[in-house]
Amino acid sequence: MNNIFVYCEIEGGKVADVSLELLTKGRALADTLGCELEALALGQGLAGVEKQLAEYGADVVHVADCECLAPYRTLPHAAVVCGIFKEEQPQIALFGATPVGRDLGPRVSSALHSGLTADCTSLEIGPHTENKTGKVYENLLYQIRPAFGGNIIATIINPDHRPQMATVREGVMKKEKARTPGKGVVRQVDAKKYLSDADFAVRIIDRQIEERKIDIKGAPVIVAGGYGMGSKENFDLLFELAGVLGA
Repeated sequence: MNNIFVYCEIEGGKVADVSLELLTKGRALADTLGCELEALALGQGLAGVEKQLAEYGADVVHVADCECLAPYRTLPHAAVVCGIFKEEQPQIALFGATPVGRDLGPRVSSALHSGLTADCTSLEIGPHTENKTGKVYENLLYQIRPAFGGNIIATIINPDHRPQMATVREGVMKKEKARTPGKGVVRQVDAKKYLSDADFAVRIIDRQIEERKIDIKGAPVIVAGGYGMGSKENFDLLFELAGVLGA
């Protein structure tokens, strides 16, 4: 009850970097609030995933290992996440601002009548005083994100509804293993008790996935060129520059 939950995206047995970043931040927030950090792992072939999630601070890992949850589909995942949230009553829930997180987060938020702040770049804990009534709220999640094209930084709060939900862009939070690993207690989830036939209205017949040859998001230096290079041959200069810079 009243813990922090992180939805972890897992593809082919690999936890997405953004999920590990959120666990790192979630661990810091949980320490501030004096609560536990819990992770959601939904999919198939998840044996042992709790060990990696515990390294990044997860005290509890809810594991729903079922072939009906892989690959990701909106309705089944939303039904299971909503079911767990209704039972566990988290105070904060974090999702990556990825195609999956941007699809799942708003659907869960709508079903639970909770607020959601998209594309946050920072998360903090702090108080808030309602100017009109003078009511003081303690330990709210400050959901911080750029607004109006990045011209201002908005701090958004959700004092009255739970969970306080946010999606966070990949790469804006630091990813590091916890100084003291979480307990990593596994709670097996019976996904089918949350699901109905209507959740399988969409069937995935085939998937074509091409692995990235270059990890652009992890590159410290990127050299790019466009139409202004003038010719294919002139791009050799960019390759030479990239080699010098280690790009």
